[in-house]
Amino acid sequence: MAAYRILIYDEDPTAALVTQRGLQTLLGDEVVVQVATNANEAWLTCAHGNVDLLIVDPSPYSAAAALIRAVRTYRPYLPILALTAYDTPGLRARMQALGVELYAAKPIELRELVPLVAQVLHQTV
Repeated sequence: MAAYRILIYDEDPTAALVTQRGLQTLLGDEVVVQVATNANEAWLTCAHGNVDLLIVDPSPYSAAAALIRAVRTYRPYLPILALTAYDTPGLRARMQALGVELYAAKPIELRELVPLVAQVLHQTV
């Protein structure tokens, strides 16, 4: 079976790298985890169909909302997980309105994140 493809969009390269390495280590050969630190790169990867799960950090200054809208238009069934340090009821509501299936607040232990990711990936089979 081919590995699941996860794309992390986070404009903070350090945060993205920590999440990437953690997921790759804990999920092993079951996944290939890529990072995009700008919305255009993330969009191109998603548009080409090379993603099974998109993890976005919708920080107040990122282009996450625009990316999510574009993905929902062209790949409406692509699962999206919002993973943010800017957790507010308003942000949760905006993400839900954009069709984001899962939402988690940082900091989050990788051992808590892995079951969420695995659940979403196994539902896409």
